[in-house]
Amino acid sequence: METPRCRPAGAALLALGLAVLAAPAAAQEDTGFEVNIVLSAKAAATLAARHEAMVIMVDYYGWPKKGSQKHADEMGQIGFGPSRDIPILGIAGRYAVPAVRLDPQHLGWLEGPVQVNVNIASARKSSDDNLLDCDIIDGPLAEARQAPKTLACKLIGEATGTPAKP
Repeated sequence: METPRCRPAGAALLALGLAVLAAPAAAQEDTGFEVNIVLSAKAAATLAARHEAMVIMVDYYGWPKKGSQKHADEMGQIGFGPSRDIPILGIAGRYAVPAVRLDPQHLGWLEGPVQVNVNIASARKSSDDNLLDCDIIDGPLAEARQAPKTLACKLIGEATGTPAKP
């Protein structure tokens, strides 16, 4: 009769460790959110007259934990790849930013939550220059996911009608 063999403890610990490492990555894969873009009357008219579209530019990043600074970029941030450009219509409305997969290794280098930076620009179909001056989102991804954030856009150089405060 053959003696039963036990599974080495190291293999069990390795399997458990891999499962734990995979959990944060799976939780972070749901990175999609929505933005609500509002255009000034002049911006809306100009985009329509020029048949111009817009682009949502999205960057995911975070701040390195101690010992991971060597992975940071020149801004001191841990990046998650190049900016994602999402072409959209040149009209006001609610737009979805689709979910992307964030590198699990990069997630392990972070101190604190994943951050997101969102900018809006004209698509430069009717001009080589961006036509829009828009609000931005720059903060925790979790906050951006809570509810659609409103980004107001006007033409570059367009007066806002709101006096500057000291």
